[in-house]
Amino acid sequence: MRLDVPFTLGPFLVNGNGRLSPGTPERFPSFRVTWRDHVLHARLTDAGPEGGTLALQAVLGRVPSTGRPGGPGTLPRQTAFAALRALPETLPPGWKLVLLADHRIVAQALIQLALPTSAEELVSELTLFLLRLAPYLDLLAEGVGVERVVNAAAAPGA
Repeated sequence: MRLDVPFTLGPFLVNGNGRLSPGTPERFPSFRVTWRDHVLHARLTDAGPEGGTLALQAVLGRVPSTGRPGGPGTLPRQTAFAALRALPETLPPGWKLVLLADHRIVAQALIQLALPTSAEELVSELTLFLLRLAPYLDLLAEGVGVERVVNAAAAPGA
């Protein structure tokens, strides 16, 4: 059986070499992965003839709110902010931390990819992000005042 190429596979356009591109400019591929009870959101965008961008973001936790018992001067809140102030200088190149209005802490990275790309390259970049994220998850889980996000499946909104 002969396979007609290019063909559409979900949100991807697959060429004759099995390489992937976004299917249409209006519908860029995106997906979620859960790792260590944290949800990673990934989105592949087309940047033009130079290639594309893989946008990755994960909610790391939440700084305790001033509206909770104990108020703004509580130890968990002060400890969380102290830990967060030290993190940006330790981030890999191209990463940033964002503190959202609802106190969620989001790690973001933009990775340049040649398009079309392979499934292996997409999975490799995703895996590298998760492995590089591990020490930050460990630190924030070790009592620096950052709360776990219960509804981790919600989109980060950043």
